[in-house]
Amino acid sequence: MHVEQVLALIINNLSANKHKIMFSWSAIQLWHQSAFDILLSNKVIIPKATASAIQCHGCEYRCNVDVVRHEYPNNTRYYAVCEHPVMHEQMGRLIVPTEQLKQWEVSIKQLAIIISDLLNLSDTVSYKRDQKSITLGTLKSKLLGRKSVVLNVEPLSLIVNQRELPINELLYFENNKIALDKEQIDHALNLKQSSPVKAYRPNTDKNEQSKANTQAMYQDWQDEYEKLKRKNPNKANQPKKTKGWYAYQISKMPIAQGGGVANITRVLKN
Repeated sequence: MHVEQVLALIINNLSANKHKIMFSWSAIQLWHQSAFDILLSNKVIIPKATASAIQCHGCEYRCNVDVVRHEYPNNTRYYAVCEHPVMHEQMGRLIVPTEQLKQWEVSIKQLAIIISDLLNLSDTVSYKRDQKSITLGTLKSKLLGRKSVVLNVEPLSLIVNQRELPINELLYFENNKIALDKEQIDHALNLKQSSPVKAYRPNTDKNEQSKANTQAMYQDWQDEYEKLKRKNPNKANQPKKTKGWYAYQISKMPIAQGGGVANITRVLKN
């Protein structure tokens, strides 16, 4: 399989309610070597600890067998014992090459980190297995202020400005580097919300969505604070403008969303 095919396979499997997938050495053999190298270098797949069991390819039954490690004076060897009732005597003890015990993992969290990095958002991503969404941060639109960016887990999609963008339509490889379709994201980011028709609501956690909206509002306040400081700087012959003064100006704007001067002052950072 080529790299784009493997990426599609990964996204489809993660969308099917799997928070992580483990690829064995034998599974990797179905990929083109270049696909493996590209996915590894882009940290889509991450090397994990040596497998403690493998699928035996000694006969047509393809049994899963435990691997036993033996230490010798000059080296370490791994063995597996056939436990099939028919094939046991014929197969006996099998030597397992060390390289066949290698395995690699891809996870929802790792994908979230990659997307966050491509969008220049926070490099700190937290995720628990039962989460239905992950808040990645906020992006600034041209006219609409800050909008939240949330990775929806089921189905795997990016929620930008309350618009759902399927991940399998956003991620791709260009010159062996993973990339994101920024045009689709910018379009969603700058799209005005249509009037009060019931729009599709993705399966995001209410807490995560609320957190994302609050984060976007706080970032709007911070952006406006920086703008006001440039427009109304402190001067030697004038009373000093405190953070509270700027917060008061922001509290009168639509972006305040009901936030009081005290709350805005607390949020603003110098």
